Amino acid sequence: MTSLAKHFFQVAYVVPDLAAATERFRATMGVPYFERLENVTFGAGCRHRGQPAEAAAHLALGYLGEVQVELIEPVRGRSIYSEFLDAGNTGLHHVAFLVPDFAAATAALATSGLECIADGVLEGGMRVEFAYFDAAPDAASCIEILGFDDAAHAFMAELKRKGTH
Repeated sequence: MTSLAKHFFQVAYVVPDLAAATERFRATMGVPYFERLENVTFGAGCRHRGQPAEAAAHLALGYLGEVQVELIEPVRGRSIYSEFLDAGNTGLHHVAFLVPDFAAATAALATSGLECIADGVLEGGMRVEFAYFDAAPDAASCIEILGFDDAAHAFMAELKRKGTH
């Protein structure tokens, strides 16, 4: 696998109150626009720590220049996000890389010894493949690998355009 660096896409924060966090990020970081997605469900085909998972979260997606900012408020079920909050943490949770070959990138990270702690596919008008790897052995946060279909790429391009106008 080639370096993930050229595929850097997103910084993501887990927060207990999405509305308050959105306002703080607008005021302090200057994120001009957030698209809010309510009750995004991680269900059929999603796994958490190797087991089938059923969870939901509210999301807010925006852009700071070329980098996507994701704010996540877990609202139901057990997930890596609820674990993070339950452990007394808030703030930076993961960095994400949008890769051209999802299967190759996830296989390379697994081969490197990083543990996949959550993965699955989100569908509903677009297809998003995701896998989270625990980078704690490297004193880092989680690494998320993303794979988008054409509809997901178009959605993100439109979201980015909204943030620049």
